[in-house]
Amino acid sequence: MDQKQCVSSVSPQHPKIKRGHAYQFTDWIMDVCWLDSGELAVAFAHNQVEIYAIKQDNPSAVLVDRVQCQVRCILYSARFHGTTKENLLLASGTVFNEVHVWKITDRNEDNEGVVSHQLVGHEGVIFGVRFNPDGSMLTSVSDDRTIRIWPLQGERTNPLIIFGHTARVWDCQFVDQHLISISEDATCRVWKNTLVSKNEGDEDGDCLACWEGHIGKNVWSCAVSPEHKIVATGGQDSGIRLWSFVSIKNNNIESEDDLTLVELPAAAPSKPETFRNFCLTGLDTIVACSNEGRILRGDQKGAEWTILHSDPSYVKYAMMSPSPCGRLVIVGSIEGHLLLVSTDRIFEPIKLKVHETKIFEIFIENSRDPNVFYIVSIGFGEATYLHKLDATDPTTPVFETLYKLKEPTERTNMLSLKLVEETRLLICGSREGAMVVYELPLLSTTQHSGSEQQQPQTVNPLMQLRRTHGRQAISSVTLKHCDNNNNKEVVFWTTGRDGCYIQYRLVRNTNEQQQSSSTTTTSSANTAGKGDGSGKVEEKTKLGIASQGDTMIETSRWILEKIYRNKVTKGWLEGALWLNDELLLLGFYRKRFFVYNETKTFELVSIACGGAHRRWQFKTADTKLDLSTFTFVRKEQLFAYFRNESSVNGSFSSTVIQDNFHGRDVRAVRYLSSAVTNDPSFPLLFASAGEDTVLKFHQYIPSLNTKFATLSNVRKHTSVIKSIDTSKGIDTLLFTSGAREELYCWKLEVSKPPNMKDGDLLDLNCLEWAVCPAVSQVIETRIMDITVHAIDTAQGLHLVGAGYSDSTVRIWLFNEKTRQFSLIADGSWHRRCLLQMDHVVIPGSDNEKQDRILFFTGATDGRVAVWDISQKLRESIQDVAALEADPTHTAAKFDEPVYTYQPHQSGVNCLQVAYNPDENTLTIVTGGEDNALVAAKLALGGGKDDDDDAKIVVTAVGNPCSILEAHASSVTGTRLIQNNTAVLSTSTDQRLNMWTVKDLGSDGVALILVDASFVDVPDPSTMDTADYGGVTHAAIAGIGLESFSVSS
Repeated sequence: MDQKQCVSSVSPQHPKIKRGHAYQFTDWIMDVCWLDSGELAVAFAHNQVEIYAIKQDNPSAVLVDRVQCQVRCILYSARFHGTTKENLLLASGTVFNEVHVWKITDRNEDNEGVVSHQLVGHEGVIFGVRFNPDGSMLTSVSDDRTIRIWPLQGERTNPLIIFGHTARVWDCQFVDQHLISISEDATCRVWKNTLVSKNEGDEDGDCLACWEGHIGKNVWSCAVSPEHKIVATGGQDSGIRLWSFVSIKNNNIESEDDLTLVELPAAAPSKPETFRNFCLTGLDTIVACSNEGRILRGDQKGAEWTILHSDPSYVKYAMMSPSPCGRLVIVGSIEGHLLLVSTDRIFEPIKLKVHETKIFEIFIENSRDPNVFYIVSIGFGEATYLHKLDATDPTTPVFETLYKLKEPTERTNMLSLKLVEETRLLICGSREGAMVVYELPLLSTTQHSGSEQQQPQTVNPLMQLRRTHGRQAISSVTLKHCDNNNNKEVVFWTTGRDGCYIQYRLVRNTNEQQQSSSTTTTSSANTAGKGDGSGKVEEKTKLGIASQGDTMIETSRWILEKIYRNKVTKGWLEGALWLNDELLLLGFYRKRFFVYNETKTFELVSIACGGAHRRWQFKTADTKLDLSTFTFVRKEQLFAYFRNESSVNGSFSSTVIQDNFHGRDVRAVRYLSSAVTNDPSFPLLFASAGEDTVLKFHQYIPSLNTKFATLSNVRKHTSVIKSIDTSKGIDTLLFTSGAREELYCWKLEVSKPPNMKDGDLLDLNCLEWAVCPAVSQVIETRIMDITVHAIDTAQGLHLVGAGYSDSTVRIWLFNEKTRQFSLIADGSWHRRCLLQMDHVVIPGSDNEKQDRILFFTGATDGRVAVWDISQKLRESIQDVAALEADPTHTAAKFDEPVYTYQPHQSGVNCLQVAYNPDENTLTIVTGGEDNALVAAKLALGGGKDDDDDAKIVVTAVGNPCSILEAHASSVTGTRLIQNNTAVLSTSTDQRLNMWTVKDLGSDGVALILVDASFVDVPDPSTMDTADYGGVTHAAIAGIGLESFSVSS
């Protein structure tokens, strides 16, 4: 058994780390310090310091001095300050919530170190202490979630107390006039140290930055570069992140001194002009409409202005909108006119009467032809029109109104939209939280002929979805990808003023049976306690489906699928940008505008602008905001924040040194390749999940240092995920279960990129497909394990066996076509919390045509039960529609198992069953909380029960083989490998053992230990195996993940 190497090779040009002598001491070491004399000072956990003479040619450390502090107590932390024995100080953080500062050479008559400062105030144990460079101040962090800065010199004695972290604080260090702290809440924060410098307006405890790049909990370590430009953090999620310390000031704009006041030139010396409206057409150009009706173009500083047009009808009202490219600006008037202005003056301004009332909204979309623009205009209380401007011939631009967009019967005021020219889809978001999709006729040809404009064609909505962001507005629609090869798929995001963003996908409907006039929905709100709580699955209207909480809407031509929803911040979101495969979210929180990199999970910039209720524009050329501009109106003045700094990130190109894994214990891991494809050359895939509620998908890449890359992260569960299983029906499905009785179904789509090479990543989509209803009355009920079987692949029917913590085993039927769960069987025979479930399929014989499905359960009482309700299950699924009419009503019962035995004295932590068709026998391997590994052999036969339903007869073959001390601690994972001839077992003792399964005939089976290996992962809790490339891969997960290869 070969352990996979996770350490990269080092080339001769790189420095190497060579271990020197190792020294053994008799107490926990809290801190060490090299002295100028070459001696080593060591601080121990019992508040004692020893000084040793260390020589490289001598493997022994010679004790030079020893001193015990006069306060004899246990320490949780300690820190030295000084470089000589004469000036050496030690700060001791005690378990009694105090910090003691004492000098090594200051001693009393008992030769004990005398405490010079006793710092009292914390309400929890002291986890960390640090001196500032000159030793005049000390910082301490504690279990009470506070940071305290203690003056050690001068008149001030009371500490500066800083609150802000939401969990225990592990460390805090001085960096110039700032403090940098790390915490259990998975954040690294930067604070202003007002004991060093305090300006007017500064408040004690101001948090200047909160870096949130780690997931789960605990940032354990923090380092600052010598020049104080870069901060590195390491988390419990195994990730290593870089943060720009020099960008703290650049990324937190507080004062108007950092902003540029943009002023218009006066039309006359006695008549100063103000902004009626403006729009940002480039990183350094603004087009504005003044209160004198002048349309001007200027730079950010307002030094140079060019008059593009002048019209008195825009003196009191001007609605302005720029094209994404900035080459066209349209100004709407209160009389319903549109003024088309070329910012490059390619053509003369064009004024057209389009509406009878004032222009309420204008949207401009670019075309693949740079000279063609699509324009959507909305008049107050009027219809919405789609226009086309063709400026191919700048001397005679062609403007035509193509379509009248009919609004849904429900109130719908459009606030955002995106046109997908390749598929002719117009995706609109409204102030009421509704999303409306139109499919337009051809856009590439002229819709009207002759010199006279005809009435525009009316286009009805293709589909609509109400309250996608609750009652809050859809503030933006952002396109991610349109497949130009076949135009079969559109992926986009919506952002909302509820603070959420949602990823959707529109795919062409290939279901020929779908009628052209019908619209159907599948909702995650189809069960009590889920979705929006209304209990409504669909509500038909004249213009589509007005439903809430839906995960899919299907029409004759397109299917709308909700892929992912997340809320990343307080406040609301106003926009999103997709740049260089990174998602940037734009929003407001309180009185600040922010840009948040959702892909890399950290805030890029925060600008004090007064809040969201104002006209604003933002543009950036890159994801680091090196070239970016933010303009906004405050107090009737136009301010601009302009940044042109290539070094804003501290001169490093990537913020991620090592990708994170899970932030907390991993509870489930599952190989996926066999479920996705039968292609043996397909890369190895696996999924993991755990206490941080994140479902992750990974690809095995041997050429990488870490040997795998993360393809996708999905956060939907609200608590720990306990189990993962897959099933192949019409599509590839993945099921996850865990705490709070959560059971989700996901649709997996995995494909190779074109011309895939070694090291390339697969394309993987994980779509939220359905959620199982909650049936228990207790909210703390957990689904401890699941096992899934595709009972009818053609019809997309899957049996999901679930073991609940309330001692109930439940069998759900999942229907792919309707995307609904229906309860078909349950029972509570164990009367104990269920821990494990598995199933096997017994192929039908000549006498019995249908396959049998046996379920196996293990509980905390150490018993294993075998269930055969195959006949009842098949009868129940004959009428799927009846089941789905009342999805939580039980159709069958688990009465009595066909066989039981007790392999363990306490909980059954792992269980796997294999069927041997040659002997018609079962091999069951279990691992228990009692440290035992048990293998049992069962024989199968036919029989009849009292109801004349054919039931299988199960009998033991010999006695179970029980290895009582298979491990030194509880066994947490077992897997049968190599055609069921060997068993792998792992345990919290961090061992991986390999056993040969020896068949003893009528005496059963025996387990023989043949190999063992140490597991580096602490607290292993789960294991899975897969055959790939001629070897067996075993993935073991706990606090981290480690993979082993097992040769035949």
